[in-house]
Amino acid sequence: MNAKIVNWNDTYNVELDNFKNFGDPGAEWFGHAIGLKMIKCIQSNCKISQEDSVLDVGCGNALLLTQLAKLGFSNLYGIDYSAPAVKLANSIVKDQNIENITLKEFDFLTDDVKTLPTFSLVLDKGTYDVISMDDDSKEKRNRYKENIVNLLQPNGMFLIVSCNWTQPELNAQFGDVFQVVHTIPTPSYQFGGAVGNTLSATLYQKL
Repeated sequence: MNAKIVNWNDTYNVELDNFKNFGDPGAEWFGHAIGLKMIKCIQSNCKISQEDSVLDVGCGNALLLTQLAKLGFSNLYGIDYSAPAVKLANSIVKDQNIENITLKEFDFLTDDVKTLPTFSLVLDKGTYDVISMDDDSKEKRNRYKENIVNLLQPNGMFLIVSCNWTQPELNAQFGDVFQVVHTIPTPSYQFGGAVGNTLSATLYQKL
């Protein structure tokens, strides 16, 4: 087990204790606002029904999935390689009396994705960023893309939010297997005369 996995387990063990002791579900990755924008994008730009299957890759505490469940989405899945993260997510889902979210401990890069069902929509909020920071990033990014494609049904949708990759960089990496459907506006900044965005958020459709 590498150091990064151990660190994530440590993080989610702390959040699990905080939830048990104080009812605090923990942080929402990239903040609550981007989660709301993702949900709005799903409702406005994804050609799916509330009964279609949705997967959150690296779901963490599953707060995004619980929000979708409360809006009526009924076929929700979350996977994460961290056992404490899945335990925390299950505790939150149970506490909120949500019955239509399936959570599983699953390593997206090493476990066999053929054991999972296929999906109409796959979500990623930060998982690709974590993979990209690894020493053998290129190989793992290629495996990640292959798995996303294999998990999506024909014409399936892929919504990704990244803090490490710009919009053109994401398009360059995924453009051979996906087409851009919608780009979510994100906060911008200016430095040295150049303008950029703090996050890149894009909805793709499988070619």
